[in-house]
Amino acid sequence: MGKGAPRKRDAGAMQGALERLRAMIVLGELNPGEQIRQQEMAEVLGVSRVPLREAMNLLADQGLLVHRRNQGYFVAKRVPDDLVQIRRMLYLLENELLATVAWPDATVLAELEALNEEIAPLLTRGDVLALSELNRRFHHTIFALSPYSLIHQEVQRLWDWLDPVFMAKFTRPEYLQRMTEEHQAILQPLRDRDRDALLRLMNEHRYGAQSVPVLTAPSQTGEIHEQVD
Repeated sequence: MGKGAPRKRDAGAMQGALERLRAMIVLGELNPGEQIRQQEMAEVLGVSRVPLREAMNLLADQGLLVHRRNQGYFVAKRVPDDLVQIRRMLYLLENELLATVAWPDATVLAELEALNEEIAPLLTRGDVLALSELNRRFHHTIFALSPYSLIHQEVQRLWDWLDPVFMAKFTRPEYLQRMTEEHQAILQPLRDRDRDALLRLMNEHRYGAQSVPVLTAPSQTGEIHEQVD
């Protein structure tokens, strides 16, 4: 009992540091390229440096931080070419999951309904972290219906990378106004077992008026561009 208690406390401290650091990054309280000064951050979060380093290692694995040898940890930067490629990878991988989902039973459909109902009251509260988490759970509950677990893991990793970008959507009133309505619409083809409608509605929900992400060949400067229809 005595030996297990410190480990539990350390795990709790690491998880707390992980959640608060992630929130600081995705909410823009820590800027891209900014160095995480470990002693200062440990004091801000009220933890020792050991659980803080463990949390930063996990965030580096997820792509939100970058570790540079002999320099420390920095908030990851996403240059435009990175974002173009990530958007394209998500389009391909998410659609592969949607093309292979097993149709949900009544229990899963009820879970998705409940998640969407939880989102509705948050739309006017400005709690973007809670909103982001519920939205993530809604989408990944659907993705998890596919048997392709490795592809789903990669999609989750790419979502981690794009968390700050996704978060920006939850500050746009025009997106929030249609969010739960589009979620509700997505549930219908899951009930009807209509895969074509599921793919179409999900793409409309994810990209809206934007073009579906398609890469063009790199230019002579090495830049990668997104084709706009």
